[in-house]
Amino acid sequence: MAETFFERFRRQMDDMQFESMPLFSKPHFSWNLKTDYVGRRFVYRPRTDSTQDDARGMLSRWPLPSGAIILAEGQSSGRGRDGRAWVSPPDVGLYFTLLVFTQPETLRPLAYVTPLAIALAVEEAVAKMGGSIRADLKWPNDVLIDGRKLAGVLIETTESQNAEPVALVGVGINVNLDVAVYPEIASIATSLRDALGYEVPREEVLAAFCNHFETLYEAASAGSSEPFEAWKQRLVTLGRDVVATGFGSDGLGGVRRGRSSSDIETIRGRAVDVDPDGALIIETAPGARVRVEAGDVTLSA
Repeated sequence: MAETFFERFRRQMDDMQFESMPLFSKPHFSWNLKTDYVGRRFVYRPRTDSTQDDARGMLSRWPLPSGAIILAEGQSSGRGRDGRAWVSPPDVGLYFTLLVFTQPETLRPLAYVTPLAIALAVEEAVAKMGGSIRADLKWPNDVLIDGRKLAGVLIETTESQNAEPVALVGVGINVNLDVAVYPEIASIATSLRDALGYEVPREEVLAAFCNHFETLYEAASAGSSEPFEAWKQRLVTLGRDVVATGFGSDGLGGVRRGRSSSDIETIRGRAVDVDPDGALIIETAPGARVRVEAGDVTLSA
């Protein structure tokens, strides 16, 4: 017999080490929430495979609203773009999926609103503690501190029970992670704890993200260019020599190219601009420019 939701939740809770683990506090989070809808419906998972998969499954069974958040203390199969694994140990990071009921014309802003909201949120949470930090953005949607990856975004699409289009905005933020414990990411990643030398309340980071996301997304959906310009101003990609690989569509427009070694395209040049759709413009030679909609970009040293 298949395990019910409540049986699964009880099993997950039994696996948690409450004596040593500072679990996420929903009251602390809610106290700092200032939104109309983002984060108002909150689904908590002690541990799961992937919040993206959870969100997709829940939408097929329950009438979850736009703005709902599914958060897990830890993930066993967390993933980033192109199926890459996302290190998701319990109680030290934020691993969640935000549901956004959207239309094609309001889907594209998610790619720049989400990382911008993360950057603003971590800066605000640190400032509340008397600290200071600068979060940069790397195209398409990575959040960096001192050149190392702090957070990533994965946007997928699905439908609600009523066949309404829904964006699954997956977010992973290294809040209090000790990156040195994980050799596979130690050279490329960072966390707020590592950058500051002290821990930051995860609840305040998530609440600040929700507050900024709702404001930015509503503005962008109404036609304002301010969120896009603010995202563009933080892009450390622009003005740098870059290598772009495997570009095409990530579900936000266009057609994704194949992933075999024979058909992954590589573009080398200087990143000179981003267009209003968020695509990266790479100058490959004087007067020759290529528009890259999605893919991986490596910055020059």
